[in-house]
Parts: sequence; C-alpha cells; structure tokens
Amino acid sequence: MRYVLKSLFCTLLFYYIGVIAVAQNIEGYVFVDNNKNSIMDSDEKGIKGVMVSNQKDVVITDEKGHFKIKLKEEKFIFVTKPEAYQFKLDKYNNPEFYFLFKTKKTKEQLKYRSSEPITEIPEFLYFPVYNNPGEEEHSCLLIGDPQMKDDEKLVFYKDGIIPYMATKQVDFYVVLGDISHNNPEILPKEKQISATLGVPGYRVFGNHDINYKAADNKHAAETFKMVYGPDYYSFDFGSFHYIILNNVLYDGWWKEINAPGRYSGGLSEEQKKWLINDLMLVSSNKTIVLFSHIPFDKIFVKENSMQTLFKALENHKKILAVSGHLHYIVAYDYTADDGWEYNANFEGLVAGAACGAWWSGLLDENNIPFSTCPDGSPKGFFQLNVTKDDYNYVFHPVNYPNDFQFRTYINKDEICVNWFVGKKTDSVWVYLDNNPIAIKLHNFIGTDSFVESIYKAHKDMQKTTLVKTAHLWKAKLPENISTGYHSVKVFARDSKGILFKGFKTFYIEK
Repeated sequence: MRYVLKSLFCTLLFYYIGVIAVAQNIEGYVFVDNNKNSIMDSDEKGIKGVMVSNQKDVVITDEKGHFKIKLKEEKFIFVTKPEAYQFKLDKYNNPEFYFLFKTKKTKEQLKYRSSEPITEIPEFLYFPVYNNPGEEEHSCLLIGDPQMKDDEKLVFYKDGIIPYMATKQVDFYVVLGDISHNNPEILPKEKQISATLGVPGYRVFGNHDINYKAADNKHAAETFKMVYGPDYYSFDFGSFHYIILNNVLYDGWWKEINAPGRYSGGLSEEQKKWLINDLMLVSSNKTIVLFSHIPFDKIFVKENSMQTLFKALENHKKILAVSGHLHYIVAYDYTADDGWEYNANFEGLVAGAACGAWWSGLLDENNIPFSTCPDGSPKGFFQLNVTKDDYNYVFHPVNYPNDFQFRTYINKDEICVNWFVGKKTDSVWVYLDNNPIAIKLHNFIGTDSFVESIYKAHKDMQKTTLVKTAHLWKAKLPENISTGYHSVKVFARDSKGILFKGFKTFYIEK
C-alpha cells in the first residue's frame, strides 16, 4: 500500500518497512510529477542522470529515474536539483530535496533542539520535480551575515533588509551564514520571515550558527540541520552548478572553563570526499559557484582543505566563490599566490553583511542602525545575474539608491574614491569640472575617511574597529585649482567591462 510521509524535512512518497536494523541501502526515484500530486503515477517518467548523495557517495539515476545508495546514520540522502527542473517547495518556499536517516536520539545534551529520529524506514524514496524552463537566464540574491541575536535584531532584518530584497526580481536567494548570533532559536523565525520573499531559499552554516554545547564538530550544526536540512549539497540552475559548503570546524564545548570552544575554517573529511565525488560528475563546461561562510583564503582556512578544493576544481573553466564572515566587501581573483595554479578563471567575492557592523551605530528614521561596515561600504546584499554561461554581480546598498557604489572624498590636495566592489586591478578615473582630460586614480590600501569620522564621533555606539581595504583609489588634484566650488565626475570599469558612475561637488578654500 502507498503512503505519503510528511516529516519536518520533506514530503516524499514511501513504501514502509518496519525493521530499521536490517537497512543497508535505500532505493528511490526522481520523477516529473506532471499532476503535482507528489505520487509517481504509472504515466509519469523518471529522470535519467540525476545526482543523488548520502553526503559522501554520489550515484546517478538510471533511465527510469531509479537510484540505489547506502544509508548512513545521521546523514541526509539528497538529490542535486537537475537543470530545468524544480523541487516541490514547502510552506516556507524551501525545496524538498532530502531525507534524514536518523534512527537514534542525539545522546549529547545540546542547548538547542535537534532532529527527532524516524520510527520506520521507507523502502523507496520518491522525489517529485516539476519542469522549470528558462533557467539559462536567472538571478539570485546573496545575503551575508544577518547576525540576529534576539527578536530586536530579527525586526531589524524584517523591516530593514527584507523589504529591499523583495523589490528584486530573482529566482532564489542564498544566506551566507551567521544567520543567528549564537542563538539558533532564531533560525525558524528567519525561515518564516524570508518565506515572504516568495522564492526558494538556500542557507549556509556559519560559525555563529553553532550549537555550542556540542562536544565536537559532529553535532555542531545539529539545530541548523533540523531547521534547514543538509549543511552541504549542490544544485544545478541553467548551466551553473551551485555548491553549498560548510567550512566551519568546531572543536567542541570547552568543559574546563564551561565556555564555547574554538572554531577554524576547513572542510570535514567526509565533506571533502563528497565534494570530489560531486565535481567528478559535473561537466567542465558548467560554471561552478561555491557558497561558504568563511572565505576560502589561506589566512582563514586550513591548507589541506584549500588543497582539496583546488584539486577538485582543476578541470573546470569558470569558478566563483562567494562568502560572508568578514562584514566587509572584497572582490578578488585567485592566483598562484593563493595556491591556485590552474588555468580557470577563479573569482572570489566576500559579500559584505546584511547587518553591517553588527547592527551598530546611528539610527535611521525607522530606528534601525545604519551600521556602516568597517571598510566604508553600507550594509546591504548582492545580486548575481546569469546569462547562459556568463555572470555579473551587483551590490545593493541599504538606505542608499542602487547606483550608490562609491564614496568620494577630497582630502586636502587629493581626491579619493572608495569603490565598494572594485578589484585592485580595476580602473578608476575622474573628470574635474568640465575638463575633457581624465585624471587616472591609483589603487592603494587604507581606511575609509567616512568610517573614520563616524567611528571617532560615536565610539560608544560601534561594535567593531576600522579595517584596511584595497578598494580605494586616489590621485593628486591640480596644483593650480582655483578657490571655490568644483565638481568631479567619477568613472570606474570592472573586469567584465561594466561602467560605474558617480558625482561629487566640493569646495576649495584659499
């Protein structure tokens, strides 16, 4: 007899068997659910070539959409969303693409909740998908560090970030970790609030999402997984292969002093094996987009994890790594200095923070902190736009118009531009007054003048300190510039040829 099992994790169709102890493998189907009844009817066909994983091994469905894979205790069985299809969405608009095989209660006394064990094992798993044409061109929102500690910060996010995101026409969104601030009880509330965006959502695990009472890394993401599902997996959208990674390693609760333990950046051994297995089955012509919380940089991430990642990516031609964690923006390219010795174009983007500088600083008219990031960028989020096999990304500042991409300063005899998304190799130039001759600006590393002034004036309201940034450019003003008002038109061009424009009026004293 056929039943539909509805659990916290997904709505799937199962045949039940009652003896958990004998289960070694599980079989299932990925099929096109034409009538959207969540049942694989006799006239509905399976999909060939879909990747299915148990968070280590990866198998491929056959011509009938059938798969068979080993069950692993406390591990998810998940399906990589195939191109041009979409999973059924739950009431929070999250894709139903996984099943948690957990037969025993978590023995550890965790501070926050964990998933309940199943009572019966399904004989078959059924994953219904629907046709989703037009994926060749798509877009998604990239949200760094909402960092919500309590209900007040939840309101800041609901009223100060969500309305800005809701104005963007996108296909899905990705939250890049640190959804909570050491309070995983916030996670279900975030899921409910973000559901109002009306598009599918994906989440990355961050160091402030840890269930800190965990004895080690095994159950560090226990509450996160209860709310959102697996902490690493992949999905295809158009010709892009997206990979969600958990690169937070937790040492466990520090019993001697009864305090949270340390964390570091890196990939677990099992996740490394899965990543290798996943990428081996992905065409080298697909663009790879990595989502992690901690930037994949040798300063933050263990060397062996960096080496594993780079080796797994060696045959792919175009790669983008997006992260959060730092609360400021960094746009960069991977080079041999980073350990990247392959031919692919490999870009990186640290996507700032939705909470800015941890929801601090002066309040706006809605009593929400402006919370300017320590590099001078406003709090905000990014939008990734994909056209066939190419992409670009756009920064959306909060409390400012969309074209606010610079801060421009006149410091005595210099003009300085802070271009939030600029790479150090990009070009910035200005035209002074109506002079047709451009003044080229030169990149340098320094601190932002605006942030310096507000941090100095409002020290008691800040939760961070200044950081040096490489997205600054400067040039000398002409020595013969006259007293009075002047204007400067600012232009910048990124590596994809996109032109950015700004304008500044300033006054020169005698």
